[in-house]
Amino acid sequence: MDSSKLSEADERALESLLLEWQTDYRVPGVSVAVVRGDEVVFADGYGSRDLASNEPATPDTLYGVASVTKSFVALAIMRLQESGDLSVTDPVADHLPVDVNGATIRDLLTHSSGMPSLGVSEALISRRAGLEEVGIPMADRGDFHYHVRNAADEVAADPGERFFYSNSGYMLLGEIVEARSGRSFDEYAADEILEPLEMARSTFDADEFESEDDAMTPYVLDDGTPEPTPLPVRELSHAPGGLLSSVRELTNYLRFQMRGEFEGASPVSRDSLDAMHAGRVDTDAGPYGYGWRRRELRDRTVVGHSGSLGVSSSYVGFLADGEYGVALAANTAPDHGLSALGEGVLALLLGGDPEEPTPFFARRKRLDRLTGEYEAYRGVKRATVSRDGEVLRLAFEGPHAGSGVTLIPATETIENGEFHALLPSGERRTVTFEESDSGVNCFYERWRLHRA
Repeated sequence: MDSSKLSEADERALESLLLEWQTDYRVPGVSVAVVRGDEVVFADGYGSRDLASNEPATPDTLYGVASVTKSFVALAIMRLQESGDLSVTDPVADHLPVDVNGATIRDLLTHSSGMPSLGVSEALISRRAGLEEVGIPMADRGDFHYHVRNAADEVAADPGERFFYSNSGYMLLGEIVEARSGRSFDEYAADEILEPLEMARSTFDADEFESEDDAMTPYVLDDGTPEPTPLPVRELSHAPGGLLSSVRELTNYLRFQMRGEFEGASPVSRDSLDAMHAGRVDTDAGPYGYGWRRRELRDRTVVGHSGSLGVSSSYVGFLADGEYGVALAANTAPDHGLSALGEGVLALLLGGDPEEPTPFFARRKRLDRLTGEYEAYRGVKRATVSRDGEVLRLAFEGPHAGSGVTLIPATETIENGEFHALLPSGERRTVTFEESDSGVNCFYERWRLHRA
Protein backbone atom coordinates (compact mmCIF):
# COMPACT_ATOMS: atom_id res chain seq x y z
CA MET A 1 0.00 0.00 0.00
CA ASP A 2 1.11 3.58 -0.64
CA SER A 3 1.51 5.83 2.37
CA SER A 4 -2.04 6.65 3.44
CA LYS A 5 -3.16 10.13 4.41
CA LEU A 6 -6.57 8.94 5.52
CA SER A 7 -7.32 8.51 9.19
CA GLU A 8 -6.66 5.02 10.50
CA ALA A 9 -10.39 4.54 11.07
CA ASP A 10 -11.24 5.52 7.49
CA GLU A 11 -8.47 3.33 6.13
CA ARG A 12 -9.67 0.27 8.08
CA ALA A 13 -13.29 0.90 7.09
CA LEU A 14 -12.33 1.28 3.41
CA GLU A 15 -10.31 -1.93 3.47
CA SER A 16 -13.17 -3.79 5.16
CA LEU A 17 -15.69 -2.56 2.57
CA LEU A 18 -13.52 -3.55 -0.38
CA LEU A 19 -12.42 -6.93 0.96
CA GLU A 20 -15.97 -7.91 1.92
CA TRP A 21 -17.24 -6.90 -1.54
CA GLN A 22 -14.39 -8.73 -3.24
CA THR A 23 -15.05 -11.91 -1.27
CA ASP A 24 -18.83 -11.79 -1.74
CA TYR A 25 -18.59 -11.44 -5.52
CA ARG A 26 -15.54 -13.64 -6.18
CA VAL A 27 -13.48 -10.80 -7.65
CA PRO A 28 -9.83 -11.92 -8.09
CA GLY A 29 -8.27 -8.45 -7.97
CA VAL A 30 -9.38 -4.87 -7.34
CA SER A 31 -7.45 -1.60 -7.14
CA VAL A 32 -8.55 1.68 -5.59
CA ALA A 33 -7.25 5.23 -5.30
CA VAL A 34 -8.75 8.17 -3.42
CA VAL A 35 -8.24 11.87 -4.12
CA ARG A 36 -8.95 14.58 -1.55
CA GLY A 37 -8.85 18.04 -3.06
CA ASP A 38 -5.75 18.00 -5.24
CA GLU A 39 -3.94 15.20 -3.41
CA VAL A 40 -3.92 11.41 -3.68
CA VAL A 41 -4.54 10.28 -0.11
CA PHE A 42 -4.92 6.52 -0.56
CA ALA A 43 -3.95 3.95 -3.19
CA ASP A 44 -3.86 0.18 -2.87
CA GLY A 45 -4.70 -3.12 -4.49
CA TYR A 46 -6.36 -6.23 -3.07
CA GLY A 47 -6.20 -9.81 -4.25
CA SER A 48 -4.56 -11.08 -7.43
CA ARG A 49 -4.18 -9.43 -10.78
CA ASP A 50 -3.46 -12.97 -12.04
CA LEU A 51 -4.62 -16.07 -10.16
CA ALA A 52 -2.23 -18.54 -11.79
CA SER A 53 0.88 -16.64 -10.67
CA ASN A 54 -0.84 -15.03 -7.67
CA GLU A 55 0.77 -11.72 -8.56
CA PRO A 56 -0.91 -8.99 -6.48
CA ALA A 57 -3.19 -6.25 -7.73
CA THR A 58 -1.59 -2.84 -7.21
CA PRO A 59 -2.53 0.80 -7.81
CA ASP A 60 -0.42 0.57 -10.99
CA THR A 61 -2.10 -2.54 -12.42
CA LEU A 62 -3.52 -1.85 -15.88
CA TYR A 63 -7.19 -2.72 -16.34
CA GLY A 64 -9.68 -2.36 -19.15
CA VAL A 65 -11.69 0.61 -17.88
CA ALA A 66 -14.45 0.11 -20.46
CA SER A 67 -17.08 2.87 -20.56
CA VAL A 68 -15.10 5.21 -18.35
CA THR A 69 -13.46 5.91 -21.74
CA LYS A 70 -16.61 7.78 -22.82
CA SER A 71 -15.69 10.86 -20.79
CA PHE A 72 -12.36 10.96 -22.65
CA VAL A 73 -14.30 11.00 -25.93
CA ALA A 74 -16.47 13.85 -24.65
CA LEU A 75 -13.33 15.69 -23.57
CA ALA A 76 -11.87 15.31 -27.07
CA ILE A 77 -15.09 16.68 -28.59
CA MET A 78 -15.05 19.68 -26.25
CA ARG A 79 -11.41 20.38 -27.11
CA LEU A 80 -12.27 20.38 -30.81
CA GLN A 81 -15.20 22.68 -30.12
CA GLU A 82 -12.91 25.11 -28.29
CA SER A 83 -10.53 25.11 -31.27
CA GLY A 84 -13.41 25.91 -33.63
CA ASP A 85 -13.33 22.59 -35.51
CA LEU A 86 -16.91 21.67 -34.62
CA SER A 87 -19.89 22.51 -32.45
CA VAL A 88 -21.87 20.08 -30.33
CA THR A 89 -24.98 21.43 -32.08
CA ASP A 90 -23.71 20.23 -35.48
CA PRO A 91 -25.71 17.42 -37.12
CA VAL A 92 -23.74 14.17 -37.18
CA ALA A 93 -24.26 14.02 -40.95
CA ASP A 94 -22.19 17.22 -41.32
CA HIS A 95 -19.10 15.26 -40.32
CA LEU A 96 -19.72 11.62 -41.25
CA PRO A 97 -21.30 9.66 -44.13
CA VAL A 98 -23.84 8.33 -41.64
CA ASP A 99 -27.04 10.03 -40.46
CA VAL A 100 -28.48 8.88 -37.14
CA ASN A 101 -32.08 10.05 -37.06
CA GLY A 102 -30.99 13.63 -37.79
CA ALA A 103 -29.16 13.68 -34.45
CA THR A 104 -26.54 16.22 -33.42
CA ILE A 105 -23.19 15.62 -31.76
CA ARG A 106 -24.83 16.65 -28.48
CA ASP A 107 -27.48 13.96 -28.93
CA LEU A 108 -24.76 11.32 -29.30
CA LEU A 109 -22.90 12.63 -26.24
CA THR A 110 -26.06 12.33 -24.13
CA HIS A 111 -27.23 9.00 -25.62
CA SER A 112 -30.41 10.70 -26.79
CA SER A 113 -30.34 10.25 -30.57
CA GLY A 114 -33.53 8.16 -30.40
CA MET A 115 -31.71 5.05 -31.61
CA PRO A 116 -31.72 2.16 -29.11
CA SER A 117 -28.62 0.08 -28.56
CA LEU A 118 -27.48 -1.78 -31.67
CA GLY A 119 -25.39 -4.28 -29.70
CA VAL A 120 -22.11 -3.66 -31.54
CA SER A 121 -19.79 -3.50 -28.53
CA GLU A 122 -21.52 -6.42 -26.85
CA ALA A 123 -21.09 -8.54 -29.97
CA LEU A 124 -17.43 -7.59 -30.32
CA ILE A 125 -16.65 -8.19 -26.63
CA SER A 126 -18.18 -11.67 -26.79
CA ARG A 127 -16.29 -12.46 -29.99
CA ARG A 128 -12.89 -11.19 -28.86
CA ALA A 129 -13.16 -12.69 -25.36
CA GLY A 130 -14.11 -16.07 -26.84
CA LEU A 131 -17.44 -16.16 -25.01
CA GLU A 132 -20.28 -16.33 -27.55
CA GLU A 133 -20.61 -15.54 -31.24
CA VAL A 134 -23.79 -13.63 -32.06
CA GLY A 135 -23.24 -13.90 -35.79
CA ILE A 136 -23.38 -10.35 -37.12
CA PRO A 137 -20.78 -9.12 -39.66
CA MET A 138 -18.61 -6.57 -37.85
CA ALA A 139 -15.02 -6.74 -39.11
CA ASP A 140 -14.37 -3.14 -40.12
CA ARG A 141 -15.83 0.36 -40.22
CA GLY A 142 -17.75 -0.40 -43.40
CA ASP A 143 -19.60 -3.19 -41.61
CA PHE A 144 -20.34 -0.83 -38.73
CA HIS A 145 -21.74 1.89 -41.01
CA TYR A 146 -23.87 -0.69 -42.80
CA HIS A 147 -25.18 -1.90 -39.42
CA VAL A 148 -26.15 1.66 -38.41
CA ARG A 149 -27.67 2.71 -41.75
CA ASN A 150 -29.84 -0.39 -41.91
CA ALA A 151 -31.16 0.12 -38.39
CA ALA A 152 -33.22 3.18 -39.31
CA ASP A 153 -36.45 1.36 -38.50
CA GLU A 154 -35.20 0.83 -34.94
CA VAL A 155 -35.50 4.55 -34.14
CA ALA A 156 -37.87 4.91 -31.19
CA ALA A 157 -37.91 8.66 -30.47
CA ASP A 158 -36.98 12.05 -31.85
CA PRO A 159 -33.49 13.33 -30.97
CA GLY A 160 -33.23 14.65 -27.43
CA GLU A 161 -36.43 12.99 -26.21
CA ARG A 162 -35.36 9.62 -24.82
CA PHE A 163 -32.24 8.08 -23.28
CA PHE A 164 -30.88 4.90 -24.89
CA TYR A 165 -27.34 4.09 -23.74
CA SER A 166 -25.45 3.71 -27.00
CA ASN A 167 -21.92 2.46 -27.55
CA SER A 168 -22.53 2.89 -31.28
CA GLY A 169 -23.12 6.61 -30.73
CA TYR A 170 -19.73 6.96 -29.06
CA MET A 171 -18.10 4.96 -31.86
CA LEU A 172 -19.41 7.64 -34.21
CA LEU A 173 -18.12 10.38 -31.90
CA GLY A 174 -14.68 8.79 -32.09
CA GLU A 175 -14.93 8.94 -35.89
CA ILE A 176 -15.88 12.62 -35.70
CA VAL A 177 -12.75 13.28 -33.63
CA GLU A 178 -10.74 11.58 -36.38
CA ALA A 179 -12.51 13.46 -39.19
CA ARG A 180 -11.96 16.89 -37.61
CA SER A 181 -8.45 16.35 -36.20
CA GLY A 182 -6.86 14.34 -39.03
CA ARG A 183 -5.57 11.82 -36.50
CA SER A 184 -6.84 8.48 -35.26
CA PHE A 185 -8.87 8.74 -32.07
CA ASP A 186 -6.15 6.85 -30.19
CA GLU A 187 -3.47 9.29 -31.36
CA TYR A 188 -5.59 12.34 -30.61
CA ALA A 189 -6.45 11.11 -27.10
CA ALA A 190 -2.81 10.26 -26.40
CA ASP A 191 -1.46 13.60 -27.66
CA GLU A 192 -4.12 15.95 -26.33
CA ILE A 193 -5.31 14.24 -23.13
CA LEU A 194 -3.13 11.41 -21.84
CA GLU A 195 0.23 13.11 -22.34
CA PRO A 196 -0.69 16.47 -20.74
CA LEU A 197 -2.23 14.60 -17.79
CA GLU A 198 0.92 12.47 -17.40
CA MET A 199 -0.94 9.21 -18.03
CA ALA A 200 2.09 7.65 -19.74
CA ARG A 201 1.12 3.98 -19.25
CA SER A 202 -2.53 4.45 -20.23
CA THR A 203 -3.08 3.13 -23.73
CA PHE A 204 -5.47 1.73 -26.32
CA ASP A 205 -2.72 -0.56 -27.67
CA ALA A 206 -3.18 -4.24 -26.79
CA ASP A 207 0.47 -5.00 -27.56
CA GLU A 208 1.61 -2.40 -25.04
CA PHE A 209 -0.80 -3.88 -22.51
CA GLU A 210 0.49 -7.41 -23.08
CA SER A 211 4.10 -6.29 -22.62
CA GLU A 212 3.38 -4.69 -19.23
CA ASP A 213 4.63 -6.47 -16.12
CA ASP A 214 1.78 -5.09 -14.03
CA ALA A 215 -1.39 -5.78 -16.04
CA MET A 216 -4.57 -7.63 -15.18
CA THR A 217 -5.59 -11.04 -16.43
CA PRO A 218 -9.25 -10.70 -17.48
CA TYR A 219 -11.72 -13.13 -15.89
CA VAL A 220 -15.29 -14.02 -16.72
CA LEU A 221 -17.42 -15.21 -13.80
CA ASP A 222 -18.75 -18.64 -14.76
CA ASP A 223 -21.36 -19.52 -12.12
CA GLY A 224 -19.31 -17.48 -9.67
CA THR A 225 -15.98 -19.05 -10.63
CA PRO A 226 -13.40 -16.73 -12.27
CA GLU A 227 -12.24 -18.16 -15.61
CA PRO A 228 -9.37 -16.46 -17.50
CA THR A 229 -10.24 -15.05 -20.93
CA PRO A 230 -8.42 -13.17 -23.68
CA LEU A 231 -8.52 -9.39 -23.47
CA PRO A 232 -11.48 -8.39 -25.68
CA VAL A 233 -9.59 -5.94 -27.90
CA ARG A 234 -12.07 -4.11 -30.17
CA GLU A 235 -10.37 -1.80 -32.62
CA LEU A 236 -13.75 -0.50 -33.75
CA SER A 237 -14.78 0.29 -30.18
CA HIS A 238 -11.78 2.11 -28.78
CA ALA A 239 -13.82 5.28 -28.30
CA PRO A 240 -16.75 3.87 -26.30
CA GLY A 241 -14.66 1.57 -24.12
CA GLY A 242 -11.11 0.74 -25.19
CA LEU A 243 -8.88 2.58 -22.72
CA LEU A 244 -6.46 0.56 -20.57
CA SER A 245 -5.34 2.39 -17.45
CA SER A 246 -4.46 2.16 -13.77
CA VAL A 247 -6.23 3.76 -10.81
CA ARG A 248 -3.06 5.74 -10.07
CA GLU A 249 -3.09 7.38 -13.50
CA LEU A 250 -6.84 7.88 -13.28
CA THR A 251 -6.24 10.05 -10.21
CA ASN A 252 -4.50 12.53 -12.54
CA TYR A 253 -7.65 12.56 -14.62
CA LEU A 254 -9.79 12.98 -11.51
CA ARG A 255 -7.73 15.91 -10.28
CA PHE A 256 -8.17 17.62 -13.65
CA GLN A 257 -11.92 16.97 -13.74
CA MET A 258 -12.34 18.18 -10.14
CA ARG A 259 -10.17 21.30 -10.30
CA GLY A 260 -9.99 22.23 -13.97
CA GLU A 261 -6.25 21.68 -14.23
CA PHE A 262 -3.55 19.12 -13.44
CA GLU A 263 -0.03 20.31 -12.70
CA GLY A 264 -0.68 23.34 -14.91
CA ALA A 265 -2.21 21.34 -17.78
CA SER A 266 -5.79 22.09 -18.90
CA PRO A 267 -6.87 20.16 -22.03
CA VAL A 268 -10.13 22.16 -21.95
CA SER A 269 -11.48 25.16 -20.06
CA ARG A 270 -13.43 25.06 -16.82
CA ASP A 271 -16.53 26.10 -18.79
CA SER A 272 -16.22 23.04 -21.03
CA LEU A 273 -15.80 20.76 -18.01
CA ASP A 274 -18.89 22.25 -16.39
CA ALA A 275 -20.80 21.66 -19.63
CA MET A 276 -19.71 18.00 -19.60
CA HIS A 277 -20.68 17.49 -15.96
CA ALA A 278 -24.13 19.09 -16.23
CA GLY A 279 -27.13 16.76 -16.22
CA ARG A 280 -28.86 17.07 -19.59
CA VAL A 281 -31.03 13.98 -20.10
CA ASP A 282 -33.00 12.32 -17.30
CA THR A 283 -32.38 8.62 -16.72
CA ASP A 284 -33.51 6.17 -14.04
CA ALA A 285 -29.96 6.23 -12.63
CA GLY A 286 -29.60 10.03 -12.60
CA PRO A 287 -29.21 12.86 -15.16
CA TYR A 288 -26.64 12.17 -17.90
CA GLY A 289 -24.35 14.79 -19.41
CA TYR A 290 -21.42 14.40 -21.80
CA GLY A 291 -19.85 11.10 -20.75
CA TRP A 292 -20.75 11.67 -17.06
CA ARG A 293 -23.77 10.95 -14.87
CA ARG A 294 -24.92 12.95 -11.83
CA ARG A 295 -26.31 11.29 -8.69
CA GLU A 296 -27.20 12.47 -5.19
CA LEU A 297 -25.32 11.03 -2.20
CA ARG A 298 -25.85 12.19 1.40
CA ASP A 299 -27.05 15.62 0.19
CA ARG A 300 -24.01 15.92 -2.08
CA THR A 301 -23.78 15.58 -5.86
CA VAL A 302 -21.55 12.88 -7.35
CA VAL A 303 -20.35 13.09 -10.95
CA GLY A 304 -19.24 9.67 -12.15
CA HIS A 305 -19.26 6.85 -14.65
CA SER A 306 -18.79 3.10 -14.47
CA GLY A 307 -17.70 0.64 -17.12
CA SER A 308 -17.76 -3.09 -17.81
CA LEU A 309 -16.19 -5.31 -20.45
CA GLY A 310 -17.74 -8.43 -18.95
CA VAL A 311 -14.21 -9.48 -17.96
CA SER A 312 -13.09 -6.25 -16.24
CA SER A 313 -14.88 -3.29 -14.72
CA SER A 314 -14.22 0.19 -13.39
CA TYR A 315 -15.60 3.35 -11.83
CA VAL A 316 -14.42 6.95 -11.65
CA GLY A 317 -16.39 9.48 -9.66
CA PHE A 318 -16.04 12.65 -7.62
CA LEU A 319 -18.02 15.04 -5.48
CA ALA A 320 -19.08 18.05 -7.53
CA ASP A 321 -17.73 20.35 -4.80
CA GLY A 322 -14.26 18.83 -5.32
CA GLU A 323 -13.74 17.35 -1.86
CA TYR A 324 -13.24 13.67 -2.75
CA GLY A 325 -12.78 11.52 -5.83
CA VAL A 326 -12.33 7.78 -6.24
CA ALA A 327 -11.05 5.47 -8.97
CA LEU A 328 -11.78 1.72 -8.88
CA ALA A 329 -10.91 -1.11 -11.26
CA ALA A 330 -11.32 -4.90 -11.13
CA ASN A 331 -10.27 -7.79 -13.34
CA THR A 332 -13.76 -9.22 -13.66
CA ALA A 333 -17.29 -7.85 -13.86
CA PRO A 334 -19.82 -8.90 -11.19
CA ASP A 335 -23.52 -8.63 -11.98
CA HIS A 336 -23.68 -5.00 -10.86
CA GLY A 337 -21.81 -1.89 -11.89
CA LEU A 338 -18.90 -0.63 -9.80
CA SER A 339 -20.75 2.66 -9.32
CA ALA A 340 -22.46 1.16 -6.25
CA LEU A 341 -19.09 0.30 -4.75
CA GLY A 342 -17.59 3.67 -5.71
CA GLU A 343 -20.49 5.58 -4.15
CA GLY A 344 -20.12 3.38 -1.07
CA VAL A 345 -16.49 4.47 -0.79
CA LEU A 346 -17.48 8.14 -1.12
CA ALA A 347 -20.22 7.72 1.50
CA LEU A 348 -17.72 6.18 3.88
CA LEU A 349 -15.27 9.05 3.35
CA LEU A 350 -18.06 11.50 4.16
CA GLY A 351 -18.46 9.83 7.54
CA GLY A 352 -21.46 7.66 6.80
CA ASP A 353 -22.42 4.03 6.45
CA PRO A 354 -21.98 2.88 2.82
CA GLU A 355 -25.26 0.98 3.15
CA GLU A 356 -27.25 4.12 3.99
CA PRO A 357 -26.99 6.12 0.74
CA THR A 358 -26.24 3.06 -1.39
CA PRO A 359 -28.90 0.51 -0.34
CA PHE A 360 -27.45 -1.94 -2.86
CA PHE A 361 -25.18 -3.37 -0.16
CA ALA A 362 -27.85 -3.73 2.52
CA ARG A 363 -30.37 -5.14 0.05
CA ARG A 364 -27.99 -7.83 -1.19
CA LYS A 365 -27.13 -8.88 2.39
CA ARG A 366 -30.79 -8.99 3.36
CA LEU A 367 -31.70 -11.08 0.33
CA ASP A 368 -28.92 -13.54 1.14
CA ARG A 369 -30.11 -13.84 4.75
CA LEU A 370 -33.59 -14.81 3.57
CA THR A 371 -32.48 -17.62 1.28
CA GLY A 372 -32.53 -21.25 2.41
CA GLU A 373 -34.75 -24.22 3.15
CA TYR A 374 -38.13 -23.58 4.81
CA GLU A 375 -40.85 -25.80 6.24
CA ALA A 376 -44.35 -25.43 7.67
CA TYR A 377 -45.54 -26.91 10.98
CA ARG A 378 -44.01 -30.39 11.49
CA GLY A 379 -42.67 -30.35 7.98
CA VAL A 380 -46.04 -30.87 6.29
CA LYS A 381 -44.95 -28.42 3.59
CA ARG A 382 -41.41 -27.67 2.45
CA ALA A 383 -40.05 -24.90 0.29
CA THR A 384 -36.83 -23.35 -0.91
CA VAL A 385 -36.12 -19.63 -1.18
CA SER A 386 -33.29 -18.78 -3.58
CA ARG A 387 -31.88 -15.50 -4.87
CA ASP A 388 -31.85 -14.59 -8.54
CA GLY A 389 -30.11 -11.25 -8.87
CA GLU A 390 -32.27 -8.63 -7.16
CA VAL A 391 -35.30 -10.88 -6.58
CA LEU A 392 -36.09 -14.08 -4.68
CA ARG A 393 -37.67 -17.28 -5.92
CA LEU A 394 -40.02 -19.31 -3.70
CA ALA A 395 -40.50 -22.93 -4.78
CA PHE A 396 -42.51 -25.56 -2.88
CA GLU A 397 -41.57 -29.23 -2.85
CA GLY A 398 -43.66 -32.37 -3.22
CA PRO A 399 -47.07 -33.02 -4.84
CA HIS A 400 -49.00 -30.00 -6.08
CA ALA A 401 -45.87 -27.87 -5.71
CA GLY A 402 -46.51 -25.80 -8.82
CA SER A 403 -43.83 -23.91 -10.69
CA GLY A 404 -42.87 -21.52 -7.90
CA VAL A 405 -43.20 -17.74 -7.72
CA THR A 406 -40.90 -14.76 -8.11
CA LEU A 407 -40.70 -12.48 -5.06
CA ILE A 408 -40.14 -8.81 -5.91
CA PRO A 409 -39.00 -6.48 -3.08
CA ALA A 410 -41.74 -4.03 -2.13
CA THR A 411 -39.19 -1.39 -1.08
CA GLU A 412 -35.64 -0.57 -2.12
CA THR A 413 -34.06 -1.55 1.21
CA ILE A 414 -36.55 -4.35 2.11
CA GLU A 415 -36.45 -3.11 5.72
CA ASN A 416 -40.03 -4.28 6.36
CA GLY A 417 -39.40 -7.71 4.82
CA GLU A 418 -42.28 -7.26 2.38
CA PHE A 419 -42.31 -8.72 -1.13
CA HIS A 420 -44.81 -9.09 -3.93
CA ALA A 421 -45.30 -12.56 -5.37
CA LEU A 422 -46.11 -12.53 -9.07
CA LEU A 423 -48.42 -15.50 -9.76
CA PRO A 424 -48.66 -17.33 -13.11
CA SER A 425 -52.17 -15.83 -13.44
CA GLY A 426 -50.68 -12.34 -13.34
CA GLU A 427 -52.10 -11.64 -9.86
CA ARG A 428 -49.92 -10.44 -7.00
CA ARG A 429 -49.76 -11.68 -3.42
CA THR A 430 -47.99 -10.12 -0.46
CA VAL A 431 -45.20 -12.22 1.05
CA THR A 432 -43.57 -11.17 4.33
CA PHE A 433 -40.35 -12.30 5.97
CA GLU A 434 -39.87 -11.72 9.69
CA GLU A 435 -36.45 -12.05 11.30
CA SER A 436 -35.98 -12.57 15.04
CA ASP A 437 -33.54 -14.16 17.46
CA SER A 438 -35.32 -17.48 16.95
CA GLY A 439 -34.87 -17.43 13.17
CA VAL A 440 -36.63 -16.38 9.98
CA ASN A 441 -40.30 -16.90 9.15
CA CYS A 442 -41.92 -16.53 5.75
CA PHE A 443 -45.64 -15.80 5.52
CA TYR A 444 -47.16 -16.69 2.14
CA GLU A 445 -50.91 -17.05 1.64
CA ARG A 446 -52.05 -19.71 4.16
CA TRP A 447 -48.54 -20.77 5.12
CA ARG A 448 -46.16 -19.85 7.91
CA LEU A 449 -42.81 -21.25 6.86
CA HIS A 450 -39.83 -21.51 9.22
CA ARG A 451 -36.33 -21.46 7.83
CA ALA A 452 -34.77 -24.80 8.68
